[in-house]
Amino acid sequence: MKKKILVCDRFSLESLHMMEAQDYFEIIKVDPLTLKESTHLSTAEGLLIRSRALINADLLKQAKKLQVVITATSGFDHIDLEATQKWGITMMNTPNANRESAAQLTLTLMLALNQRLLEAHRLTKAGLWRQESALGSELADKTWGIVGLGRIGSRVAELARAFKMNIIAYDPYLNDETFERYHASRVSYEELLKLADVVSFHVPKTKETYKMLNASHFEYINREVFLVNTSRGTVIDEESLVKALENRWIRGVALDVFEKEPLPRNSKLLGFPEVIMTPHVGAYTEDAFLRASEEAVIKLIHFFRDGTTSDTLPPKSAWYNGSQPSFL
Repeated sequence: MKKKILVCDRFSLESLHMMEAQDYFEIIKVDPLTLKESTHLSTAEGLLIRSRALINADLLKQAKKLQVVITATSGFDHIDLEATQKWGITMMNTPNANRESAAQLTLTLMLALNQRLLEAHRLTKAGLWRQESALGSELADKTWGIVGLGRIGSRVAELARAFKMNIIAYDPYLNDETFERYHASRVSYEELLKLADVVSFHVPKTKETYKMLNASHFEYINREVFLVNTSRGTVIDEESLVKALENRWIRGVALDVFEKEPLPRNSKLLGFPEVIMTPHVGAYTEDAFLRASEEAVIKLIHFFRDGTTSDTLPPKSAWYNGSQPSFL
């Protein structure tokens, strides 16, 4: 009998054809926002999801035959891991699929801030040819502070070195060899905020990283710093960030993630010209989409064909100690 698999978001045609070629799966497409109401959920044996599908205890109670859930994402804060463990469901993610895309977006946002690109764009479109009004600066010998030197942070370090920047990093869970491999000087979090000309965040959503940049840090942060956050919106306390922008305690900030998504239309962040915003697109390139789709499907095939698993959740990384945030 074929295994019933619910595909709960967009997956590439190539990956779906890969599943069909096995002649082993019954594939049913389901809207991730109404997954819990699906009549197919009670008989599904596998789920292929992305971040829009919320996997919690209420949903799992209905999924009587569910064996495996694979999320084609690196993050997993849309999954209640305590509940999946309780119900004995195998969880896997695709942690490496978006490494290049997320790092590339981080670099792009930093360059746009440093070159005052949006300001120059607005002036030019308004017919104002003012070369002196949007002066950027060179990056050579400037210092980039990386918070989280894991998969994405380490790639950012490699890209930054191409501009001859100095790299400092904070990551209490990695050994000195990793810092040396990426030519990064190990510093404390406080030192990083004081010394860096650019600070970028590459951390998961945990209790430890919740609002790890807040009012207390803006008191001593480098007043000429650019901030870039492409990790999780809860990393930065947005109320404190607004105050920092109002008082010009930082030069600018680029955000791909927010405390509330979609970003509310009345967000005060929308009123600052020195803020660049994108709608959580760090993993959304054609390449990353195809790679994540394929990796997820391959994991699914191997699971049902020979029982093998990879990149299981909870992760075995040192930073994960059960400190997942409360599941909403």
